[in-house]
Amino acid sequence: MKATWALIVLAAVPLRLALALGTDLSPDEAYYLAAARAPGFVPPLVDHPPLVPVLLRLVDRLTGWPVELRVRLVPFVFSLGLSIATVALARRRGADASGQSLAALLSSFALLPVAGGFVATPDGPALLALVLALLWAEPAPDVDAAPLPRRLAVALGVGLVGAAGALAKVVVLPLFPLIVVLAARRRLGERLLALAPLAFAAPLLAPSLGFQLRHAYAQQAPSFTLLGALGALAAAALAQALLWTPWTLFHGARALRTAPLADRAVVLLMTALVAASALARAVPPEPNWYAPSALILVVACARTGKDLARRARLAMLLAILVPTAIAAAHTIRPFLPLPLRADPTARLHGWRSGDGPVDAPGVGPYGAAAERCVYQFTCSEINEYFRSLSE
Repeated sequence: MKATWALIVLAAVPLRLALALGTDLSPDEAYYLAAARAPGFVPPLVDHPPLVPVLLRLVDRLTGWPVELRVRLVPFVFSLGLSIATVALARRRGADASGQSLAALLSSFALLPVAGGFVATPDGPALLALVLALLWAEPAPDVDAAPLPRRLAVALGVGLVGAAGALAKVVVLPLFPLIVVLAARRRLGERLLALAPLAFAAPLLAPSLGFQLRHAYAQQAPSFTLLGALGALAAAALAQALLWTPWTLFHGARALRTAPLADRAVVLLMTALVAASALARAVPPEPNWYAPSALILVVACARTGKDLARRARLAMLLAILVPTAIAAAHTIRPFLPLPLRADPTARLHGWRSGDGPVDAPGVGPYGAAAERCVYQFTCSEINEYFRSLSE
């Protein structure tokens, strides 16, 4: 029983491999890879932090592998680490063996973790950094007996991981310091060491931070209305329910009342930020923005695993696995009667053959040019786009 969570985490690996090999690179993945292949020490992006393109530079050297597999080695590694860290956090927060298995199931097989487990995005490094910070923020009972030099070294290590997470996604910038400040039983020196690396990462983050703030709060829908803003807020909430199941969010929110202060603060802050973005722009934020809070709710929900009746366990299992199985099958071989504009998997097909769906959701202004650079080796258009960003 104690090893069940590990088997669940490992069971997700073949699914991610099938998805990785059964699809083309997404427009964002092609964009990161095109930036990774551009000359210069720092990738030529101002709309995204640089860590993902830097990591892609490393794996792009595996030229004997298909381009999809070498790019997606990055999310394979981070998603596996994130699932293990989420189970460790659930254990630290008091989940028993059944709760740890539930944490493994949700962090490996819910819709968003499955997507993030095979598509290279900044979320993997950012989420892993935040979960590790939360582990540090509520230490094991024997931490007070640890020698001070060891505690300081661990704090610095956590800070370096946090800075790396911020270099992947700017949402780490407000969340990581919040976790450090609210950490339990940590000395001032530990907190300062944990925060110090962020100061060195800040210059690399400034351009993307400005871009993301404008994108999240300043770019309104063409016809802004209060009703549209409320609809965007409702759509954002519905998206989270679909990605994580309503059951997880409900029970996680209930159990959050007895969670550590840092956990509750992250959920409250992210909920406020996502709600403010939806209301300010009358456009639902991208569903993955709420992932830091959702993972904390997963951990809180895992603490209730021991209280589930057998029938409830079966219902929960089906609520997680059935939508994921349908979505995964459709992603590899589309069969659902979805119009192109409503199918988020459409952008994962057709680029290798040169017939990519330029009007599919998520392609963006740079997507088609990035895909042509990767698959057709025609990079002048995307290079011109990179130059326009720096002007």
